[in-house]
Amino acid sequence: MSDIDAKIVKKNGVRADWVDLRDQNYVPNLAILKHALSIDPQLLTAPDDAGLRHPVFTVRHQGASGRCVGFALANLIDIQRHLQRAERGEPPQSGEAHADDITSADMLYRMAHFHDRYPSLEAMKVEAHEGVLTLRSAIKGFYHHGACLDWPFPDAPPDDTRWQSDCYLAGGPDAGRRFTSVAQARHARDIGLGAYFRLASVLNHFHAALNDAQAVLVSANVHDGWLHATPQNSGVIGWPPAQGKMGTHAFVLTGYDQHGFHVLNSWGAEWGGYQGQAGIGLWSYDDWARNVIDGWVLRLGVPAPAAFGASVGEKGTKGVIGKIRSASTPCFELVGHYMHLDDGYHVSTGSYPSFKDGWTRTHDHLAPKLDPKAAPDDPHKYRGLLVWIPGSLEGIKPAFSAAVARKNAIKAMGLYPYSIFWCNSFVEKSLEVLESLFDSCTSQAGETAEHLDELIENRVRGVGRAFWRDIEMSAMRAMKGTGELPFERHLDRSYSDTGVVGDFLHSLLDLKEQTGCELHIVAEGAGVLMVHEMLSLLKPDMPPPFSRPGVDFRETWFDTMHLAHPAIGLPRAQNVLLPRIAQMNGALDPARHSKSRARGPVVQPVLRAASDVPARIYVPTEELEDRVCFGAYGKSVLHLVSNAFEDRYPLPRGTDTPDVAAYLKARPFLGMASLVENDAAVASGAIFRLNRIHNQKHDLERIQQSDLNADPTITNSIFECIRGTRNT
Repeated sequence: MSDIDAKIVKKNGVRADWVDLRDQNYVPNLAILKHALSIDPQLLTAPDDAGLRHPVFTVRHQGASGRCVGFALANLIDIQRHLQRAERGEPPQSGEAHADDITSADMLYRMAHFHDRYPSLEAMKVEAHEGVLTLRSAIKGFYHHGACLDWPFPDAPPDDTRWQSDCYLAGGPDAGRRFTSVAQARHARDIGLGAYFRLASVLNHFHAALNDAQAVLVSANVHDGWLHATPQNSGVIGWPPAQGKMGTHAFVLTGYDQHGFHVLNSWGAEWGGYQGQAGIGLWSYDDWARNVIDGWVLRLGVPAPAAFGASVGEKGTKGVIGKIRSASTPCFELVGHYMHLDDGYHVSTGSYPSFKDGWTRTHDHLAPKLDPKAAPDDPHKYRGLLVWIPGSLEGIKPAFSAAVARKNAIKAMGLYPYSIFWCNSFVEKSLEVLESLFDSCTSQAGETAEHLDELIENRVRGVGRAFWRDIEMSAMRAMKGTGELPFERHLDRSYSDTGVVGDFLHSLLDLKEQTGCELHIVAEGAGVLMVHEMLSLLKPDMPPPFSRPGVDFRETWFDTMHLAHPAIGLPRAQNVLLPRIAQMNGALDPARHSKSRARGPVVQPVLRAASDVPARIYVPTEELEDRVCFGAYGKSVLHLVSNAFEDRYPLPRGTDTPDVAAYLKARPFLGMASLVENDAAVASGAIFRLNRIHNQKHDLERIQQSDLNADPTITNSIFECIRGTRNT
């Protein structure tokens, strides 16, 4: 065979990466470069009958799939994995053992789809048009999801931890799979990315990167000369070509010499043969200079990723550029423990994708492990679930990182942690608009102007109302369905469908009834809107499937309920939340505590008899609330929402002179310090006050809203409450 089938070349096999100033460029060091460099001999087998040495991780063949990005990245990963083994002094594998331990190319390709930055080409991502991806999307997919092992044999994998590529078994158990199973995600953590750097198209940079990392991930235009790079032609890619460009392709560079770069391809062992190396060809420098598109150098983590270290923020080429920050949290850290929604729909792209069958798979995995009598330290059983609903006006990345940070603490209590991210992606984008308006107000009035807060409230009111109403609607749609409906239909009790979270809620309650497991719920900030919708959904006078007639609230629904800085108007909370909370907590002695004078962070109930109540509302003290600011705004975010976003009191009807003063009065919010003045709320025994935060140096120090939200004092108090309910 002298030529490779031209059908293997895809016109859009890979796309050029967009310019992104968050990327950290590779900078060559001053080490002396080798005159020539080839793939490490330890990574090659003994010569076969044709005199060719094969990579120990096999020569992959992508066929006509167009998945070159996944195959190229898998080759690079396996090069580094085997070099790591050699560095540790492990003996080289022989026989079929090396083939049993290769990285899944198809998994890497599928995970890249979540990070593709070409949404207009989404409709093209079907089998006939695969390959419209970038190298960066594959790198980010690898960071967030790790890499499973492949099963490079024509039979089904021996266990459920592998992701078998279609080229080995068409129609196998992973055919058509879009996301990892729990078992695959758990094992994919063992192969992770440590760091990546973008290569400038400078010859010396490519040579230096190969000396440093032994492999470089590359995309380039390919031509008919590539089809003739076979062992019969010594593996040389012909240049100049006879027909010109045929498509784009991704591959790995494994070395260089005076003639050009050594290319490890994914077109089978019939391709290449340069210097007796199967699957490796010679790419001339002239060809490289004219056709290279992008180049990246990677470093694997040991043994898992520690940092996506070349990323600065998430605002792209037009954003603010600052110092390099620590890594975003990999998705695999929370697989099986979250759902990610926006406007009531699953978010199936980006770093933290979510799918309709996600909870179903988690439910099936979890149900046999639920035992309310299990020991908290039993690694194979859970006493119940803790559902955490973030929403304190924070983006998806900090919310996701916080969920990962508390996961092990929740598991240590014998509970299965599950987070619902329901509006964080929308908030992340909207905050950029608010920040620009804040900056405009600060430029106009100055940072110390007495009227700056009022100026901000007036300037953001129009955008803020739309912003807040969209958040409220997102909570409704998540609970009651996402159809293209008028607003009123969400309030219509005759409408019997449920949304994603509505179905999830009933599934939880079914689990509780079937197993007797514990069920705890925590909502932060605007997450209380979701809890409000849950409780509204389960009112006894609602029609099926909403209502659960004859079910006692306190005994059958939530064992504990915690609302941290809840962002909901007090008038609305008095209709649903506060009555339910009073029902959970029961009758209490109305005697109040005096204010805490502790110098350290303390969470204290307002009523003396409320130390063991299961339903709690956490608010700051008046003194702490006075210190909180939201960016340039000198008050807390709840005051901004109350004064500028939330609906005002309705105008009186039937009068010629409406009480405009009453209309302009802002509605108090449930999470404000002034809640202690509400007799009904105090009588419920649910109010707990936070006096200060951990990193507050002195009483007069200004405290950013984000620092208040991130303070661990309330979280620790929540955990203490949950542990305490088991002893009462």
